[in-house]
Amino acid sequence: MKLVATVFEVEPQHAAAFRAAVLANALAVERGDPGCRGVAIAEDPSAPGFFLTSALYASEEAAANHGTCEAGQAFEEAVRPYVKLKRVRLVDLG
Repeated sequence: MKLVATVFEVEPQHAAAFRAAVLANALAVERGDPGCRGVAIAEDPSAPGFFLTSALYASEEAAANHGTCEAGQAFEEAVRPYVKLKRVRLVDLG
């Protein structure tokens, strides 16, 4: 199992648009990617525009391909104007 953890920092005035896009993307990935076991999204209430997403994948290959699916590409394109910082980490869960 692999966890893909991503930290996003977006301009606070775009937080609502980013939130809507990330929630829609999570739903699309959970429904459409057979390698995905679930997605979690957290938003820091004390730091507007700071989000953490995590997606659990069945294999290293599935995790490595997480951004290549249609939903992932559409999400990246939609949020590109809002994102100031993006950090992705792959974590091996055994």
